Amino acid sequence: MRRHAGVLAALSTAAVALVLLRVQGLAPGAALAGLFEGSVGSAAAWVATLRVAVPLLLCALGVLLAFRCGLWNIGAEGQLLVGALASVAAAARFGHWAPALLAGALAGFLWALLPALLSLRRGVPEVLATLMLNGVALELLRWLVTGPMQEPSGQFPQTATIPVGAQLPELRLARTGSVNLGLPLAVALAAAAAFALARTRAGLRLRAGAQSPRLVEATGWPLRRARELAFALGGALAGLAGAVEVTGVAGAVDRSLSQGLGYAAVAAALLARLQPLLVLPAALLFAALATGTGSLQWAADLPGIDRFALVLQGLVILAVLASLSLAAGRATREAAGR
Repeated sequence: MRRHAGVLAALSTAAVALVLLRVQGLAPGAALAGLFEGSVGSAAAWVATLRVAVPLLLCALGVLLAFRCGLWNIGAEGQLLVGALASVAAAARFGHWAPALLAGALAGFLWALLPALLSLRRGVPEVLATLMLNGVALELLRWLVTGPMQEPSGQFPQTATIPVGAQLPELRLARTGSVNLGLPLAVALAAAAAFALARTRAGLRLRAGAQSPRLVEATGWPLRRARELAFALGGALAGLAGAVEVTGVAGAVDRSLSQGLGYAAVAAALLARLQPLLVLPAALLFAALATGTGSLQWAADLPGIDRFALVLQGLVILAVLASLSLAAGRATREAAGR
């Protein structure tokens, strides 16, 4: 049953979604058609969905790395924001996208390293630490875009636009649009994470350490340092997501950059059952929900319907946790029956 937790979560979420659409005053059939058309129904819709999916995929991979190590990283949102700020600064300094991406990843790494150290060396719950740092990152962004990093005219609460040379190269997919280099980069990192967790000795030890830390530590392997590093690498992926969003889509940082992608990443990672390759379709699903509901809001003139995607993300988390809990209870009863 554990294997089917993601499927059960998706089906139960879809059922609840249909009910909520009816309550909203939309015919489920017409609403689903609108969601489909606005997310994947055309080449332009596909491009928009893929642009949202890339940072979501990177954040979900970062969350997944921590989860597979037995730690809870709820701070991808803050890690993304500091990565975006660092990438803007690097883009302005060097005028090229490569240093901007590296700066974003490094900022996310350092931002995640702090709660990792607090958790594994001082016993501070990483959930609490990462959530608090999300708030710190958001307030830091708001201060910087209206103060030290505000655009030169001082009229808008945002940073200056990055130079042309710092924009990610575009890859033409269709006549109506293109995606940036972040897409193949994110897919490659997902494949690398899958290989590292399943095919390397360090990955196997990290996974084992999440279940039996004392047993792994008894072998002399530095499990604590490895978990700290894995947690921080997850933050680097989220920071890279912020850098990709800036250099590939937004071109600057403003207050609207915080769109809950870091929290959606938790739902995507859970829906994928913490499997790196399954995060690809999970991120695409949530990206399609985001672009589809945005399109539906405009077409149906229903203020607030764009928040419907956030409701579905919460439902997915609850459904996955409920499915896994039922599966664990069933396994316990079967073991006791033997």
